Amino acid sequence: METNEQIAVEPESLDTALVKRVIDADTIEVELNGNSVDVRLLLIDAPETVHPDIPDEPLGAEAVAKARQILLGKQVQLEYDGPRYDNYGRLLAYLWLDGVMLNELLLEEGLAHVAYVYHPPYKHYQRYVNAQMNAKDGCKGIWGSGSL
Repeated sequence: METNEQIAVEPESLDTALVKRVIDADTIEVELNGNSVDVRLLLIDAPETVHPDIPDEPLGAEAVAKARQILLGKQVQLEYDGPRYDNYGRLLAYLWLDGVMLNELLLEEGLAHVAYVYHPPYKHYQRYVNAQMNAKDGCKGIWGSGSL
């Protein structure tokens, strides 16, 4: 991930979880404190691939493949900001792996867009907007496919 900013995150302030399954590029299942928990990545929306009422969207399969490649079977850190759960009971979090925030990586590669900014301010919001603008300017992913 290319970024000009480095954010210091206190490791003890984050929960550690094991990724069991990638449901969609923006929703994963983890084992957290002995429980299976669905986690929705904060402030992003990736193209749909498993929604019962929406057909698969362009680049959805690529976004899911990227998330699976990076995450499956890995220990990740969850950082919270704003409400802890969404209306579907999913835990809302920024997801970190080896110092890289997956939410931001998906934005940088044009595999997601900034969304669901319901309870600002969010600490990484401007960072996400910058990542999305860079993807747009570079016509990466969804910004080059004409899907948004």
